[in-house]
Amino acid sequence: MENSILIYVNQLNARMLYTFRFIFRILNVPYRFTTKLEEFVAYNGPKFSYTRARLANEFHIHDAGLLHEKGIRPQNIMPGKWDDLPVIFHTNENASIPFDLLSAAFFLISRYEEYLTKDTDEHDRFSYKQSLAYRYGFLDKPLIDIWLEKFKRIFEAQNPAYRFPPPVFYFRPLLNVSISHLFKHKGLIRHIGGMADNLFHLQFKNLMRRLIFIFTKKRDPYDTFYKIIALKKQYSHPLISFFLVGSFSDFDHNISLTRPAYRRIIKTMADYSDIGLMISYHHSYDEKKIKKERQSLENLIHKPVEKVHFHYYRQKIPLSYKLLYKLEFKEDFSCGYPKHSGYRASTAFPYPFYDLENEEPTDLTVHPIVITDYQLNFIEKLSPNRALQKLKEIGDQIKKTGGYFQPVFHNSILSEFEEWENWSNVYIKLLEEYAK
Repeated sequence: MENSILIYVNQLNARMLYTFRFIFRILNVPYRFTTKLEEFVAYNGPKFSYTRARLANEFHIHDAGLLHEKGIRPQNIMPGKWDDLPVIFHTNENASIPFDLLSAAFFLISRYEEYLTKDTDEHDRFSYKQSLAYRYGFLDKPLIDIWLEKFKRIFEAQNPAYRFPPPVFYFRPLLNVSISHLFKHKGLIRHIGGMADNLFHLQFKNLMRRLIFIFTKKRDPYDTFYKIIALKKQYSHPLISFFLVGSFSDFDHNISLTRPAYRRIIKTMADYSDIGLMISYHHSYDEKKIKKERQSLENLIHKPVEKVHFHYYRQKIPLSYKLLYKLEFKEDFSCGYPKHSGYRASTAFPYPFYDLENEEPTDLTVHPIVITDYQLNFIEKLSPNRALQKLKEIGDQIKKTGGYFQPVFHNSILSEFEEWENWSNVYIKLLEEYAK
């Protein structure tokens, strides 16, 4: 019996090739296409048809047509149910599963819906409340990955001699360094402004604390990088650290890259972590400024910087991703919602950005961001114990269906300072659980 899954289609195009490549990367099995009916009928291995009409009694997925279109237009996404699972591009056709799995996956990972709205939030971002996943109640699920697990069971039942390999799970925490120091190294004007703010609000305790950190050798509470490195050595887990290196602004509050302390931190972290650029708030759509920020970081660490994260998740599709692709960045880690945990593209697997305007896949890999410590602490206001429980629930779900578990943390989580008190254990326990 041949091992490659043979797929019968009437014709191939860029959308179809892109979507099948993504799906079969998750399935982790070989496949090939045929447009010849006689070859498909004669094939003795595992196979299915992806056409408008079923050929005979083969495993069949009904082609709803989205992958044959060009351009962008409002879609009739046809919601429905597959037993207890929500689906889109539902069909009542005579098929082995009750919806077009390929069109549904393409619609979700291409972020098709984000091309169709000009409504944005106060930071010029696509809001989770506008998303199909939120409106239909599956934002908290890696729905594509769950669909594929169910597809595998049904396909194996119809092909008893065929077995898919188990799901692949990958754990890698991400570190966002938007504020490396809470008090130190901020310059005279910012120090005076901070003290004046404390006085104005009669925050005398905070003022005294600020003065102690500024004028003594006491380590800044957010300078936790020695702890991060020690844990990296202990657990040997992969790590990516994103550093904000742009100028100070109303939304970018880090210290200047000219500060020796900040430079030392970045250079030291580069010995233990992959380094990525956190694109500053006001430069999200500015090609020259992004190039300048990247060059500053590369000059410091003497390594190419190919990974990015948009500060405040202030990316806009397709503008931001086309800009990253033009600048030859390789990976983006911004595919999430800052104010809500969940799967923006309904998968835990990275995928190539597909440029719908030019109808072509790109070499820019988009990484889903599902959960951050900021959401847990400040949006959902969870206790550290409940936050750890939720992180494990997400991690176990991804472990079950496969994908990348890449929770986002800030260096402040290990500070044990003020609102981060008792949060160190969340980070450490998560490493104990998944960095194996």
